[in-house]
Amino acid sequence: MQKILCLFIRYLGVGFIATSVHLMVFICLLGNLGPTLSALCAGFTGAFVGYWLSRQWVFAQRNCNKPRFVITAASQVIANTFVVALLTQWGVVPLLAQLTAMAAVTVQGFMFNHFWVFKHDIKRK
Repeated sequence: MQKILCLFIRYLGVGFIATSVHLMVFICLLGNLGPTLSALCAGFTGAFVGYWLSRQWVFAQRNCNKPRFVITAASQVIANTFVVALLTQWGVVPLLAQLTAMAAVTVQGFMFNHFWVFKHDIKRK
């Protein structure tokens, strides 16, 4: 259990960096593309950063099933974009909608990456 907690803490660190990139892209594009398309573009950018960092630091020494990663990342981006679109339609400020969406998919992303995308035998000490 302690190994999974350590992995989750590393995952949150990577998530913080990927989320920061995601938010920067979202804010930069928001004025021109609106909240939904900005969330979509930012989501794919954040997913790429998250994959690279997770591969290097969180799930190092594990095999990655790339098709499963693409499915997981795409489902997170779609879920994030859907939540942003829905909340902004309900009148929520776009940045708050984006932060809410990100929080909603964080645990889901860890679970899918840990148990499905990367081999779940823990080799990291």
